[in-house]
Amino acid sequence: MISDNTSATGNVRAGGRAHSPEQVARIPLVGTWLLIGADFFFCLPLFFAFFFLQQANIHGMWQPKGIHPPNLGLGIAAAALVVVGVAVAQSGLKNLQSQRTLASFANVGRAAALFMLAAVVVEIWQLSHVGYGIDSGAYASCFFAMQIVVTIHIAVLALWVLSLANRAGYEAKHPIPMPGPDAIEEVATPISALARSYEMYAMFVGAIVLLAWVVCYFL
Repeated sequence: MISDNTSATGNVRAGGRAHSPEQVARIPLVGTWLLIGADFFFCLPLFFAFFFLQQANIHGMWQPKGIHPPNLGLGIAAAALVVVGVAVAQSGLKNLQSQRTLASFANVGRAAALFMLAAVVVEIWQLSHVGYGIDSGAYASCFFAMQIVVTIHIAVLALWVLSLANRAGYEAKHPIPMPGPDAIEEVATPISALARSYEMYAMFVGAIVLLAWVVCYFL
């Protein structure tokens, strides 16, 4: 929510609402840092397994005959769509500064979501036409595990920015006034705080996508 009600940033008086706008804005940021930390330790074993199994190469089963990195063109296409989608979303969120920019971000956010969902479609098509299965050696297991996790992350990122775009579109037509400092009701989470959370998580996911792409195709 973006509001021009400057009185909403005043001090909370005794008997008023439990949280100030500043406190409410920090809640999604703290939650996003916790999410990034948990997600980092979830993805770390995938990369550890890749390099460990590659070096061990037990019974020559790292890459048996016929098992090779998939089509590079599809990998580039999927990674490029993700990068473009994240860049479009980040550009729109940085310009999300007033009530007047909400309507424009509604369109920008939906365009970014389309790029990311297109990347998900490319990833799913690639996994279904790669020519071997998850049980075709250690490399195949690592490749499928990484790409499935990455695809889920991209889908979550697309749905997240789509929800922000839909909220921005709604608030552009139905502005939600910020309650005053003496109001009893809680302050709704500002869309600017939600946007900042998305920016942080999008940068993290973008790094994971690019790292997984380099690992699977070139290492």
